[in-house]
Amino acid sequence: MEKKKKAVLLVVASAMLWGTYGSFLNFITAQGMGANVVNFLRFASTSLPILVWLGLCGRKQLCVKRTDVPLFLANGLASILFFTACYAAAIRETKIATAAALLYTAPAIVMLLSALLFGEKLTPRKGGCVLLSVLGCALVSGLGNGGSALTARGLLLGLGAGLGYALYSIFSRLLQQRGYSTYTNVCWTFAIASAAYLAISLCEGSAAQMYRLPGATLLSVVCGLFTGLLAYVLYTNGLRDMEPSRAAQLATVEPVFAALLGALLFGQRLSATEILGVALVVAAVILMNARPREKR
Repeated sequence: MEKKKKAVLLVVASAMLWGTYGSFLNFITAQGMGANVVNFLRFASTSLPILVWLGLCGRKQLCVKRTDVPLFLANGLASILFFTACYAAAIRETKIATAAALLYTAPAIVMLLSALLFGEKLTPRKGGCVLLSVLGCALVSGLGNGGSALTARGLLLGLGAGLGYALYSIFSRLLQQRGYSTYTNVCWTFAIASAAYLAISLCEGSAAQMYRLPGATLLSVVCGLFTGLLAYVLYTNGLRDMEPSRAAQLATVEPVFAALLGALLFGQRLSATEILGVALVVAAVILMNARPREKR
């Protein structure tokens, strides 16, 4: 299989795994566990298995140069922590549909930052695909059905979530260019994010929920293994052979898969506008990966 095709499959698979996060979260929070504790367990389940594995089989990959520590801190705090905190706050301020639609401004942000940092070309096809996917995500998220409850604060929080989400692709590409493996990146990035969420949980007194709610704790760990460890390893590996802007755009299949999963598991019917949104996202993915005809 060609590297580029493999990279596409890796990114799409990671987005599908991320699409299951909402279903996991519904089951976990229904048992009374707070979001900060869930994020700590999720990110700890992402970093610890890699830390143990590298400690046993590849200690060299655990080494980080002092000059690169700020970049790992930025990926863990300015990207993962900032993104998840803004997204949760945006959901509380507005609605899930509105927050999800604002989150997927990320491909446009990645496209602009990639042009500035990596010299990627801004082509009409890329711009058109980003517009299609953002519009499709908005429709899938329910904005076409009057699902929006947008305030100025909600807008800023949603755009902040999109920025944090986009920065993971940028920081990860910079770390790859400095010679770090996918596993080094994911291990230390999520160890930093999980440590931050542990500190927050201890400060607010919610950390004890891990002992009081063993079922939710176990489900959070399983959620972390699938939507954290596996998903981010697949996505970061896909970034090696793909432009960050293209990877971010491909990841917009996440809300589509989440909507389809909701229809299958919870009987949530898709409206006509939501089906149109699915079609637009799929069309954008196909157009982004279609090879232009070679000139004879």
